[in-house]
Amino acid sequence: MSDEFPPNSRYHHVPTVTSTLPDGTAVTHLSRRVLPATERHVPLEYRHLDGVVRLDALAAESYGDPYLWWRIVDASGEADPAALTGEPGRLVMVPLPLEVATNGPA
Repeated sequence: MSDEFPPNSRYHHVPTVTSTLPDGTAVTHLSRRVLPATERHVPLEYRHLDGVVRLDALAAESYGDPYLWWRIVDASGEADPAALTGEPGRLVMVPLPLEVATNGPA
């Protein structure tokens, strides 16, 4: 696991891997972050996104931490965070953290 990222980062639980380039240089990087299946998410609440809503503001209201905006995006199944806020009136699930919802790490 990468200890370089804080616990509220979406990359905190992503392991690092080392690859060797053709010239022999070793490069350490994050492995692919696998998104949890949307059906694993348990709602904390549902919110209608009326007007201009920033996901970091919604995360700050719901979790007390604006850096947890990525949890809302993961639960939506959207690949692009802007797609969530681009549709006025959209109903969005604010999920419980997977660690709470599933009684273990994501």
